[in-house]
Amino acid sequence: MVYDYIIIGSGLGGLSAGINLALNNKKVLILEKNSLPGGLVTTFKRGRFEFDTSLYDLYDYGSEENSGTIKNLFKKYDIDIETIQAPLNFKVKTENNEDYEVKGNIEDFILELENLKNGSTESLKEFIAITKEVHEALNKLKNNFSINEEEYPRFNKYLRMNVIDALTDINMPKETIHRLGYLWLYIGSPLNKLNFIDFAEFMYKFIFKKTYVLRNKNLDLILKMVNKFKEYNGNIYYNEEVINISDINDLKLIITKTGNEYKCKHVICNLSQRYVYKNLFKEPNLEVNKLENARTLSMNGVVVYLGLNKNHSNIGLNNYKYYHFNNINSLLNIKNMNSLYHNIWEATVPNVVNMNASPNNTTILVLKTNYYDKTFNITNINDYKKIKEDIALDLINQFEETFNIDIREYIEEIEIATPLTFSRYTNNVNGSMLGYMRLGYDNSIHRLISYKDEIQPKISFVGGSSLFGGGADNAIYSGYYISKMLLKVGDNNE
Repeated sequence: MVYDYIIIGSGLGGLSAGINLALNNKKVLILEKNSLPGGLVTTFKRGRFEFDTSLYDLYDYGSEENSGTIKNLFKKYDIDIETIQAPLNFKVKTENNEDYEVKGNIEDFILELENLKNGSTESLKEFIAITKEVHEALNKLKNNFSINEEEYPRFNKYLRMNVIDALTDINMPKETIHRLGYLWLYIGSPLNKLNFIDFAEFMYKFIFKKTYVLRNKNLDLILKMVNKFKEYNGNIYYNEEVINISDINDLKLIITKTGNEYKCKHVICNLSQRYVYKNLFKEPNLEVNKLENARTLSMNGVVVYLGLNKNHSNIGLNNYKYYHFNNINSLLNIKNMNSLYHNIWEATVPNVVNMNASPNNTTILVLKTNYYDKTFNITNINDYKKIKEDIALDLINQFEETFNIDIREYIEEIEIATPLTFSRYTNNVNGSMLGYMRLGYDNSIHRLISYKDEIQPKISFVGGSSLFGGGADNAIYSGYYISKMLLKVGDNNE
């Protein structure tokens, strides 16, 4: 059989693209290297605990009254999921005595920023208004690849500015900029290099669509997407790792590790271009190599999953999120992330929001520390085991000392994932978690505008390494958007 589309990888982007194409009566096959779908968005069991690998926050989902893009997209796909709105509940501490806590919503956050630095309120109101304009302009840009500059003056004014320059322009105090910008951790780029439009769009989702979490496990969402894909006559084969893509008779020939061969008119990769062109194509593509050389991989990291045998409130874990930085300057923090042992990490307690996160009278605590490039470049198996255990112990110690909460005595289960773990499971280069960093001119706007010029014949990319960057919402939307473009214009070689 010759498929219209073969999708390599069943992450959120691949599944979203597959559903949309199958919904439009295309013959679609998904090839997945693992025995389970989902990529990084999956669930694993240790003892009586089921840990979600990632996806603790779902942005751009919204409520019934104020639905976001992802909620609307799931309605289009006829997929029903249960979610809970997560309150803005976090605590931040730094080495230089920054210490603040927010429990409530975005309005409480703004009040807290005003309390920490007088004169913040007016600039924050201006920033919120700008995020609305940015969001509207981006929606038009996605559909038309151009906008009326006079209609969106502030979008154009800040189009080429980084976050710090733009927020300074609206007279936001320096301290407020960095406190507001603690969320750079979710985008993965320092504020002085992150394009302001990317940050404003993320904050629009954060402010107006709020943050939601899944009531059930990651794998429940993924299996619902797989079942819907199959319902629309899509096929998915597991344990089929692609090792080669080549042209034959004007079709794409895909060869897997098992020796099976598949043909299609167009291939969609839920993988980074860097991995695909380095490992799956035998002929080098100079233009793609040039593009890749201009891009920077986002952070990777070590994640420690802890199953605690006591209720979170009895332990004193009353915040959904905990953050620890050396200081509130994102650039300095990123520099420090080039060391294996540093003091920049985050912790998540899913039970604070979702009572179904773990069995009764237990708690899940997830500790994560981040690195850049090849900081975690360890190949000796004995060193690897010791270092990952040392990092986990260091994170546990830091958490207890920083927030004065004892967790060690309650640890029943522990699992440690490293960049090598994620790389092996998903083929992400260096175990990168968020695709490519959005830096300078390699931001989502530039990628969107140049999309038609950079598109490769008979091959497309979805997921965190695609147009819109990392994050579950961007991955899901990229699958829809790319597949919509393919349906609209058709493959040039069909």
